[in-house]
Amino acid sequence: MKLQLWAADVFRFAVTGTEPHRFLNRAAAAGVRLRRVRWQKDGCTATAGGADRRRLEQLAREGGWTLTVTARRGPGRRAEALLRTRLGLAVGAVLFFALLQLLGGFVWCIDFGAMDADLQPAMRALLADCHIQEGTRLTQPLLQAAQAQALRQSEVFGWISLNFTGGCLLIESTPTQSRTVQQTPPPQGLCAKADGKILAVETQSGFALVKVGDTVIRGQPLASAERLDRKGRAVVQGAAGRITARVEKQYTADQPLTAEAALYTGRSAEEVTLYLPGCTRTAAPAVPLEGERQTAWEPLRLGRLALPGCLRRVTTWEKTTGTLTYSEPTAAALALRRCREQLLQEFPDAEIEAEQREISASDGVARAAVAYIFTADIAEPQ
Repeated sequence: MKLQLWAADVFRFAVTGTEPHRFLNRAAAAGVRLRRVRWQKDGCTATAGGADRRRLEQLAREGGWTLTVTARRGPGRRAEALLRTRLGLAVGAVLFFALLQLLGGFVWCIDFGAMDADLQPAMRALLADCHIQEGTRLTQPLLQAAQAQALRQSEVFGWISLNFTGGCLLIESTPTQSRTVQQTPPPQGLCAKADGKILAVETQSGFALVKVGDTVIRGQPLASAERLDRKGRAVVQGAAGRITARVEKQYTADQPLTAEAALYTGRSAEEVTLYLPGCTRTAAPAVPLEGERQTAWEPLRLGRLALPGCLRRVTTWEKTTGTLTYSEPTAAALALRRCREQLLQEFPDAEIEAEQREISASDGVARAAVAYIFTADIAEPQ
């Protein structure tokens, strides 16, 4: 018998013959569901699914009834002709939708949204710690655990939400915004931590003892925490604020021409891990190395189409301890940088106006002495 395509139909039929109610009883006993049964003078009519058509025709032949199809609703002539001549198209379509339904629960791509590029590697590492990457079958508990882990990093994310739909893990976040609450200053004054000439007095509390244009020396009081009122009673108010001055100060630093340091050898080893749905494969390097490790994630794509999988490449750059030899100009530049670091460590807000350098080299050491003229806040608690 040729392939029949009415298995997906809904058809209307008429049954004629003696005692048609016996046909309905046999159909019910055979598990056939009939709908819209209507009695007629010589039989009855009903509606059934196309999958039951052969069984109903067999029951009619065995009982001596005549079954006639009066109406049919199915795929249509063009679809039937296509399915008869190109059965592989139908099988492929069914297989496609079945795989789409099956793979819809896996992560195909991760969309970081408007997250800064500098934060994306950290988010990648957080997801990997929660065993989430392209190719993972994502469940609600796993998604909630990852979001809770991300929310615990309050120093990075102010708000973060992980949403999974249609194979895409969408990450929405806002950077953390912190605001410092200024504490009440302790009952103490401010003094100068360097010699200089006062350029600005910006006290937030306390009582200023200097004014613009004054010259101060190191340790001199700049603001007090106590003042007598008109009645001679002490008014206590902790001093706080900025007192900017122009300062001239010298810093020195030494840099040996040879030093022990961790050096790259030029050798590297790469470990590649392939993540696919339900499958993980790792290719370990032939010779493991110790050194600096760098991790990179590469989603799998076919052109512009994302695939449910990714590659993780862990590259290890070998390091070893060795002797590093500097030329005199290089060593002098490093010594100058250390002088600048000393200045900024003591005065973080320093703005350099001028500098005078003295560089010398002797006994395998480059020595730098720099005299800076700069403006900075010179107030410190007394």
